[in-house]
Amino acid sequence: MKKRKFLPGVLFLIVGIGTMVFAFGGMYWFGNGGVFSENSSITLNASSLSELETVPSTGVIVDAKTNTVEFTGSKIIIPIIASPENGPMYSFGIYGLVNPTIVVRRSTEVRLLFVNGDNDMYHGVVVTAGAPPYPYMGMMMFDNPAFGNSFVPPLPPESSGKYTGASAIFDASQAGSFYYICQVPGHAADGMYGRFLVEN
Repeated sequence: MKKRKFLPGVLFLIVGIGTMVFAFGGMYWFGNGGVFSENSSITLNASSLSELETVPSTGVIVDAKTNTVEFTGSKIIIPIIASPENGPMYSFGIYGLVNPTIVVRRSTEVRLLFVNGDNDMYHGVVVTAGAPPYPYMGMMMFDNPAFGNSFVPPLPPESSGKYTGASAIFDASQAGSFYYICQVPGHAADGMYGRFLVEN
């Protein structure tokens, strides 16, 4: 099913939390004091979703040539959009890149800020040590998370211009090569994954 395009100039109100999203003090805050918090979900509109693609002025290096996003801080936020407008349905978008390699430093506190941008499928994300190729009919939560709490369960698709998001916080405590994948059966097999490198 073809994804719907965002309707330019049309703003959908986010009930109870306002319509603006902006970075403040290392956290993503929403109008009227709403904030992505661990283990809870939040609803965004198209305008708020597009704000997640704005690259911060410090702490993030985006390299389109190598399809890499490097995070240099000790407490970071990684905004991940499932099924982004500029990529295939079975892909992740981070700061305008599709399935980029993510690079973080060991002992970094990582907040996965995940939003499902698809209009007809559930998607989630988990950081795992399991490498591709992935089995088509894998289990939900394929492999164990590489770090405690390094996953966001599958979220529902977009409905009436509203997008569901959630976040999870974990410590990238071990250096090595990992992967972030969609844990819905078949999605990682169809290409919904990227590398997650933890460097010393």
